[in-house]
Amino acid sequence: MKAVPHSPGRPGPAGHPRPAPQPPPRFRHDPRRSVLPLGRGDAPPTRWEAEPQVCGYRKLVHHRRQETIPVPVCASPVLVPGVGAVVAGYDGYVRLHDRSLSKVYWERRLAGPVYASLVVDRSRRRIIAATIHGQVACLDLRGRPVWSVETGAPLYATPLVLEGADLLVLAAFGSRCLGLDLPTGDLRFTHELPRPWQAAHGGSAAHRDPYASPVATAAGDAVVACAEHLVCLAPDGRERWRHDVGATIRSSPAALHDLDQVVVCSVDGRCHFLDTAAGRAVGAVPLGAKVVSSPAVSGDVLVAGTEDGTAFGVDIHRRTVRWSAPGYGARSYTSFTVLPDGSFGAVVGRGNAVSLDRDDGRFRWETSQLLGLPEHDPAMDTTPVAGPDGSMYAGSYTGMVYHFRFRPAAAAEEPSP
Repeated sequence: MKAVPHSPGRPGPAGHPRPAPQPPPRFRHDPRRSVLPLGRGDAPPTRWEAEPQVCGYRKLVHHRRQETIPVPVCASPVLVPGVGAVVAGYDGYVRLHDRSLSKVYWERRLAGPVYASLVVDRSRRRIIAATIHGQVACLDLRGRPVWSVETGAPLYATPLVLEGADLLVLAAFGSRCLGLDLPTGDLRFTHELPRPWQAAHGGSAAHRDPYASPVATAAGDAVVACAEHLVCLAPDGRERWRHDVGATIRSSPAALHDLDQVVVCSVDGRCHFLDTAAGRAVGAVPLGAKVVSSPAVSGDVLVAGTEDGTAFGVDIHRRTVRWSAPGYGARSYTSFTVLPDGSFGAVVGRGNAVSLDRDDGRFRWETSQLLGLPEHDPAMDTTPVAGPDGSMYAGSYTGMVYHFRFRPAAAAEEPSP
């Protein structure tokens, strides 16, 4: 499998100094995966504790004869502070919008629908998108395709960028894991993963695994959740260890870098803690209900949500539940994320974004998308992405993309552009 290089495309914002390498992402919707800072110092004083307001929206549609068909937005976007957002639709189009979503800098169409969230190669200022048909494409900030590769495997899980190894890790349906060279897209390894137990008994959805997204350890390895297992792979694809948790995993793991541990929640409601050196179980926390959404980590708290709609804050040192927040679990198959001030954010079952205090789970705010639009479903479906410039973006399966603005702190009050 050889990547295909591409020729330059249309211009857009670029030409900024290359940033220093950052620590690897710790969870599925870690902002390190989805926020691409340009080094402009775009971090004005912001009231992260106050409800953000919709300050721009766009509906993605496809026109066919006399019909106007909404284009679902399944992937969380990439946020470029001070510039805007890169949004991918289920029609395969990837577009860079300005901050308010009113303007399109450029657009590129891939060969299939995009479900997996977009991720960034921060060191090269590139964006990576994967389709459900197996195409992986790398674009620069001008919208120019850098490389494209056909993996032949459906891709639904969010890819993992390992900057230290210049590696892109992909968890693909059909129980496969692939490693692509980050600069070129060339295949560096493929690894067969454990299959779900029901695959041996004709399970109708057994081929739709892994669904969870890989995560990076502090040492630079990749941990993949698949079937009932966690599998740790070195950057060259060698398997370091695997661990059977005894139940199906749909939730993506989270890495606790300071503790050299990884956590994964299984559908039987348990959060399993393992060491990253050997995959040895070091503890478990029962949450009491099914888990399919993915957790996030901030400070010494891991937040996870159950299908009965409850969010739990777990103390990662004591491995005990510190707080619970009924009604604030993340929407099925979405994730919690972390806002720039360290608090947690998520889209909940009713389709609004919410924020909870990291230390005690206290409610901070909940968004509203009621805009007085005709035939408008305000519910959102994707994990929100917030950036240091005071912007936040999220989308819906009905084709809506929203730009939220957080209120500037008193010293930074200014009109919106």
